[in-house]
Amino acid sequence: MLKIIKVFQIICVMLLSLQSCKNELDSKEIILKSLEAHGGLEKWSSAKKLSYKKTTILYDSIGAIEKKIIQTHKNTFSPKFRAETVWVESAVQKKVVFEDDKISVYFDNVIQGDPELKEKYYKSIFAAHYVIWQPYKLLDEEVILSYIGIDTIDSKEVHVVKVAYFEEDGSPANTWWYYFDALTYKLVGNMVHHGTTYSYIVNTKYEDKTGLSLNAERKSYMTDSLRNPMFLRADYSYEILGFN
Repeated sequence: MLKIIKVFQIICVMLLSLQSCKNELDSKEIILKSLEAHGGLEKWSSAKKLSYKKTTILYDSIGAIEKKIIQTHKNTFSPKFRAETVWVESAVQKKVVFEDDKISVYFDNVIQGDPELKEKYYKSIFAAHYVIWQPYKLLDEEVILSYIGIDTIDSKEVHVVKVAYFEEDGSPANTWWYYFDALTYKLVGNMVHHGTTYSYIVNTKYEDKTGLSLNAERKSYMTDSLRNPMFLRADYSYEILGFN
């Protein structure tokens, strides 16, 4: 009897392992198909520079505008990554530069030394890169992918891929759910669980200058864990300034 139980346990472990591999394969396959729908993997891999203007409008829970920020982003991908963001906020011109694995922050051309400030803008500059460079960033090695299945968004069937991230100490960080059109495989939107909050971001327009169908217009909603919207949190628009 014990032998039968042990054999059954081994079979269960094997089936779970196979399912895990299948989920990973399905997720990677969906992302690769999405990259083809967004211009092709070769075009993404060979990109050298991207510059764009990003306009962010933030709203409170009753729909009043909290803040409007217009930023200019310049990203260099090759031979190594460099990023620069410039904008004006509260009458102060701000500039953040990531270069040679170092972050530099300037307020009205005066370099800032506050470690917490530098950490804040380090995260913001990489968050901006992460958002604009989708779905290519989902191929990063540290990404943990799992295929959730088919869902429906605005009467459209989508593939759902869960993306988990972890801190350096192994503790969970943000969790994302990506939604890909089940017919075209274009990226429809995503939801992120950050701390105790959930946000659902839908892509309402793609750009047509780079050949990659990057984000052109997006809306972000505060939601519950089931993606039920509570209020519109932000409008984002992107204007491509240069690409090669």
